[in-house]
Amino acid sequence: MVRYGAVILMVMVALLAAACGGKQPAQQPTPPAAQPPAAPTAAGQTVTVKMSEFKYEMQPTEVSAGPVTFRIENVGTVEHDFLIEGLDKGTEALRPGQSTTLTVDLKPGTYTIFCKVAGHKEAGMHIQLVVK
Repeated sequence: MVRYGAVILMVMVALLAAACGGKQPAQQPTPPAAQPPAAPTAAGQTVTVKMSEFKYEMQPTEVSAGPVTFRIENVGTVEHDFLIEGLDKGTEALRPGQSTTLTVDLKPGTYTIFCKVAGHKEAGMHIQLVVK
C-alpha cells in the first residue's frame, strides 16, 4: 500500500510540474534570412504574430514607418498578451485559441514587444520590431 501511495505522489508531482511549464531557458529569436515586406492593407502594413510558451513568432520583423496592423493569435496553452514597450499599446490577455488585431501608427526606431504576464518576459517572451 505504501508503494502505491509513493507512485501516486510521484505521478502527481510530475503532472504538476508539467502543468506549470517549469522554467525554460530563454531562447534568442533567430533572425530570419530574407523576409518578405509587410503586406500592405488599407490601414498600412500587416504583421502576423503567433504567441506561445514563451515566444513570439512574428512576420515580418521589419516594417516601414506608418500604420501597422498586428494580427495576433495565441497558439499556446496558457494566456499571453502583447505590449509594445514605450508606447503602452497592446492587448488584453488572450486565452489559448483567441486572436485579435491591433493597429498602431509607428515612427522609425526599434521597438521591444513583450508579454506582461508574470514571468513570461523573463522566460524569453520578447521580440524586437524594426521600423524604418
